[in-house]
Amino acid sequence: PLAVAHALCLAHSPLGAMPEYGELLKSECVWEWKPYYLNYDRLKGWIKELESTMTDKAVEKFLEELELGLERVNHFYLAQESQAQKAFESVRDRKTPKGCDDLDSAAETNLANIALIDIQKLKLYSKQNEEGFRKIAKKFDKNIKRVAEARDFDVKLPNDSLEAHVVSLVERKPFADAEARLGRLEQAIQALEQGRHEEFEIPERVLSRQSSIGKRLSRLGGALEAPLIQKRHRGTSETLMRSTRRAVGIFKRNLPLLALGVVVAMLARADLTPILKPASYLVIWVTMVVLYFLVKQSPPDIVLMGATLFLTVCGILTQEAAWAAFSNDVVLSVAGLGVIAHAVEKTGIIDIVFGVVLGKPKSLAVAMLRLFLPAIVLNVCISNTCVMSCLLSVIDKWSQEIGYPKAFFLMPLSYLLLISGTFAIFSTSTNLIAQGLLVTHGETPFGNFDLALPALMCSAVTIAYLIIVVPFALGRFSLTGKARKEAQPAIGKRKENRYDVRVQITGRALRGQTLAASGLVAQLGGGLRDVCGCERYGVMTENVGEDMVLELDDVLWLRTNLEGVSSLFMTAGIQFVALDLSDDTASLDQTNRDLVEAVLDKESPLVGHRLGSAKKYRPEYDCPIVAYRAFNSFQGEEAQSVDSPRGIEVGATPETRLERGDHIILNCPTSFYNTFKDSSDFVVLRKIFSAEPLVSDQNMSKAYQAGACLLMLIGFVSTSTLQLLEAVFVCLSALIFLKCTTMDSCVRAVKLRTVFTIVGAFGLGKAIGQEGVANVLAEMLIFVLKPFGHRGLLVAIFASTVALGVIFHGTAVVVLMFPICSEIANSMGMPIHQTVAVLCLAVSCQMLSPISYQTNLMAYSTGGYQFADFTKVGLGLVVCIAAVTIPLCEHSFPS
Repeated sequence: PLAVAHALCLAHSPLGAMPEYGELLKSECVWEWKPYYLNYDRLKGWIKELESTMTDKAVEKFLEELELGLERVNHFYLAQESQAQKAFESVRDRKTPKGCDDLDSAAETNLANIALIDIQKLKLYSKQNEEGFRKIAKKFDKNIKRVAEARDFDVKLPNDSLEAHVVSLVERKPFADAEARLGRLEQAIQALEQGRHEEFEIPERVLSRQSSIGKRLSRLGGALEAPLIQKRHRGTSETLMRSTRRAVGIFKRNLPLLALGVVVAMLARADLTPILKPASYLVIWVTMVVLYFLVKQSPPDIVLMGATLFLTVCGILTQEAAWAAFSNDVVLSVAGLGVIAHAVEKTGIIDIVFGVVLGKPKSLAVAMLRLFLPAIVLNVCISNTCVMSCLLSVIDKWSQEIGYPKAFFLMPLSYLLLISGTFAIFSTSTNLIAQGLLVTHGETPFGNFDLALPALMCSAVTIAYLIIVVPFALGRFSLTGKARKEAQPAIGKRKENRYDVRVQITGRALRGQTLAASGLVAQLGGGLRDVCGCERYGVMTENVGEDMVLELDDVLWLRTNLEGVSSLFMTAGIQFVALDLSDDTASLDQTNRDLVEAVLDKESPLVGHRLGSAKKYRPEYDCPIVAYRAFNSFQGEEAQSVDSPRGIEVGATPETRLERGDHIILNCPTSFYNTFKDSSDFVVLRKIFSAEPLVSDQNMSKAYQAGACLLMLIGFVSTSTLQLLEAVFVCLSALIFLKCTTMDSCVRAVKLRTVFTIVGAFGLGKAIGQEGVANVLAEMLIFVLKPFGHRGLLVAIFASTVALGVIFHGTAVVVLMFPICSEIANSMGMPIHQTVAVLCLAVSCQMLSPISYQTNLMAYSTGGYQFADFTKVGLGLVVCIAAVTIPLCEHSFPS
């Protein structure tokens, strides 16, 4: 058990090296005990602030926090010591009946081992905090007194050394005697294991304390070092076992790739068709690997660029063919249009337009039309992601004013932006990629508005469908009270999309008050039902009533809505417990902190990692995660709960793995939002509480000038005065000249990952076409669907594209399907523009899942939908769009 305890509790530092206290505390703290540790980083941050802005009030607050921390550590130690003694009594009182098998004996041994491990953890807890108090007091003496004397601050500081005072206080606390107190208990448990039953009781006070705290702390270094030596001695076998486990894990994770390789090798050996050469089978294997990683939500830019690089190294693609897209005007146009959309969005033109046209309609149909029609117009020249992100807050406020739930507008708007984005070739990146592939294959490109007629008709059908279907399919959102509860029994306990959050009582004013009298219940959106339990020094009480009396350091386990989290943040006397195990580095002045809600995107470095190690993968955030809401909680399911060692069911823990679509709330500096609001790490980033007053940075003249630049761009392209790329750069130059944006902002706004995705997709598509893979796939489709004629093949193209779009990035879908469309057109004598037009419209029908497209995820994260809502509304809409798209494409691009 001691070996297990060392593995759990001791730092992985070089032999003989004493870890720095702050790093030791972060890496070795027991997450269940985190609220009861000395908040070392917080106090250290306060000392830095005191060096520049020293006042009597600030110094008193620091000393009060230090005193509260000392009492918190001592009380927690005593509570855990009492639990350890009860564990000893359980081991002592457990008797193994004669004649039983070894199971009871093994259970008794296991109980004793657990008790010994807990004792080792409690010893280390005491030593770490003991050293922490001395270090923080020493830092105060060194920094604050020196600064006060140098700058002649008129503040009241402790007359003597704070370190000496704190050492004196610590020496009087029982937790300073942990080594002696718990050592006796440890010996008693070991004696029981050896069959010697001894009576034992922890003394109230160990009086034989001959050494000073300095000597005790020197022994702490030896205590930490000795187990490291033991660990080094047994390192060979442990390293071998760890390496074996790692190798087995890698093999298991890559087993699907090995299986794909075996399947492709068997196909190559069978030589099913003379069209496919050995290089063709390699391309097939690479394509399957790409699809495998895309299904696992791996970053598409890395996957596609890696695939193209691999094919280049293998000699299947030449350098020119692989990377030609970097000089392709379509790729450059995509990058430039993204910069224009970002610059125009910043001017506030979207808010101005919708502020004028939305008004206060009396009916839902009129409200939808007022929202949808200007959105279609803006979507022609601004990316649908920009339009959606700007309208989230607008719709939230507007829907409350007109009395309709925002769920009636968010998902429908996302669907409309998807399909209307195909109106012009330059309106969406998938259109531009299809255009570039046409040029690459030597075909005549589309005109800028060749898809306008099918896109307009599909948009009209979409509007009509949504006006009719949404009130029925999402009717539960318009109900209230008991009627709504009865109408949605499947939504489950978390139907209000509540956050897992923990808060600790730190204010003396709340001590002794009941939960109801404290006002905390009134702050929560669901009242008392939002309180899952109360933890007092490690002991959980689940059935909490309004008459429960609060004590200092109590930790309330809550599951509440967004408004509840915001209200708690503004409540004096409580402090959020960081779920990612980071210390609360909040300032002495809380007015420079914000609460920011973030929805993780698949490109976030946090995705796939544990909540407890989030800071390790994104240290530049510099803010703790104080609340968490799982992606699957939207689906009417409870997030996967974790049972604590004491059998208490909890929500989010440091072991929870973050996934795409998860919501987190950050307690961050006021600069965080402006720094990361355009980051690809997040689908949505919005303030839910701001220390700074919201000041509109809209400049009406700049907004109108940006709108004029957009109209100029559309005019140049629609009249063929300039080519798209030239028009894009002219528009960017005008925006910079008019000071609607800056060159630095334009450079930062270039989405390189999007460019890399397109370049990699172009290379892979080139290999699929030139090695005959697309030809074989097309022949298979033709063989199966030829009896259904040209229209049957178009239906197959549409259905295949929609199915792939549920899982894969739109860029990858276009690249994979384009060679097949080309081969079908050539083999069946169909116009290639007819098949590619169906492809362009079908790839925009990513309406069956909230994770299919970014605007869907935006709507999903803020609209309170269930996962099935998107399928329920989207499936019928996709069928209607297909029924309109195929005949119109046949009409617009006849044989």
